[in-house]
Order: sequence, then C-alpha cells, then structure tokens
Amino acid sequence: MKELTAEELKQIQLNILKHVAEFCDVNGIKYFLCGGTLLGAIRHKGFIPWDDDIDIAMPRKDYVRFFELYDNTNGRYRADSLENNPDWHLSVGRVGDLNTVLYDHVLKEKYANYHAFIDIFPVDGVPNNSVKHKILLYCQKLLSTLANASSFSYSASNHFSDSKEVNINLKNNIRTCIKYILITLCFPFSTKKIQRLVNFIAQLTSISESNMVGLTTYVWNWKFEVLKKESIDKFVLVPFEDSEFYAPIGYDEYLSSTYGDYITPPPKASQVSHHNFKVYWK
Repeated sequence: MKELTAEELKQIQLNILKHVAEFCDVNGIKYFLCGGTLLGAIRHKGFIPWDDDIDIAMPRKDYVRFFELYDNTNGRYRADSLENNPDWHLSVGRVGDLNTVLYDHVLKEKYANYHAFIDIFPVDGVPNNSVKHKILLYCQKLLSTLANASSFSYSASNHFSDSKEVNINLKNNIRTCIKYILITLCFPFSTKKIQRLVNFIAQLTSISESNMVGLTTYVWNWKFEVLKKESIDKFVLVPFEDSEFYAPIGYDEYLSSTYGDYITPPPKASQVSHHNFKVYWK
C-alpha cells in the first residue's frame, strides 16, 4: 500500500467535509466547524498549516439524525458512532473514506484500524450551576481518561507538542509516565462501555435548559469547549480552503474561551502535528 502525502490526506478530509456539509444542507441538519478546524478557518482561512484533521460539531438532535440517515448516501464514505455502530469505541462520531486505511500506533490493535476521517462531536447542554458544571467536567475527564488508558498501547505522548506551553519536553515525558501507569491499571476495563457512559452522561443536561452549550463528551486541557446557547441559533459562512462552511455566530467567544489569544500562532518550534497515525491508499 502507498502512504498518503500530507496534502493528499488534507484533500481527502476536505472532500469528506464537503460531502457531509452538502448532506446536512439538503436534510436541514445543523453543523459547524469547531476546535482547530474553526481556528484554522478564522486564522488561516483553511487548515492550520501544521495540522492534519477536521472537526465539526452538531447539536445533539442533529447529531443523532445525521448518523441515522447518512450511511448509504455515498459508497465511498461511512459514518460511525455509538448511535449506529454497536462496536464503536469512541464517544464521538467519525466519517471515513473507505478508499483508505488508517493505522494509529497509539491504540491497541483491535482499535487501531480505520480510514482517513473527519471527527463529528455532539453538542449538549452545560449545567448552569457552577458546582454541577465542575462535577460534570471532572466526571467526564475521569471516565475519558479510563477509556483512553484501556484502549491505548505503550507509546510516548506528544500531547503538548503543538501548544504554547513552556517546558514541552518535560510535560510530554511526565504525561508519558502517567500514561504508562494508567494503561497498566486500566487494561481490564471495557473501552466501549466507558465511552457509552460518557455519551450517556453528556446527554443528562439538555440544550433547552442550559444557558451554555458545549462538547461535553470531550475534555480538552481540563475544560469543555463551550459557547452561549444563542451562538448555535445562527451561523455564518467562513472560508476554509476552496470552500465555505458554517461557524457559530459567536465563534470569537468560543475560540477565545478555548484558546485565549487565538490569533497569535504558537512558537515555530511548536508548529507540529500531535497526531500519531499513518494513512494509506487501499
């Protein structure tokens, strides 16, 4: 098999995004760019140059509907989530290109194989009460840590490699030591059951009863990616590579709360991808 170049991988991911966006538009499903993809759209008008993934999010109702309807709309792409695949091992969904094979050496063998993909995150309510918010945050972080440790192989961590942190090598080494200990302790746990619990807990707070919403199946740097509920009532088109895709109307608030000064890129030495997979043409 021939390994994809970085540019080939980005083009495949962009093509998946275009197909997903078109499907959502036709079927009245809300989606928006999130995480580093939204950051790349605003700061670079496309991919972050040293990054190689695409993330989008959907309000929970739209997320469920998407994974109910999307498969069989195109023979090249497949959608997987806990909602439509009983063997799925993540709390978030993905759409993969079946013409490719991905191998992630961070994961155990049974989870390591997939395809070039884009991630799709469900958006749920965030508790208005600050104490309940923290309880949810720490609960999801603990469960996600257990799930990751039960699915990871013994490989070095490079979590901080593309950040603005100081002492990056030291922090990555400390994280690697902690990771190895957790992998050893969590070996007997069921990754799938833990991720189902993460997904269930995220849905306990509905969007309708919340002032803030966010990606509560996923904890990044000990916080949720959150934004005001009104921000997902309206969307704006933003340029990304050769196309335009939707961003929440409150994208500045979202990016600022997630990344701080998101306009200033990290130092040159930190402009590296933190992913650990290789992708090949089938």
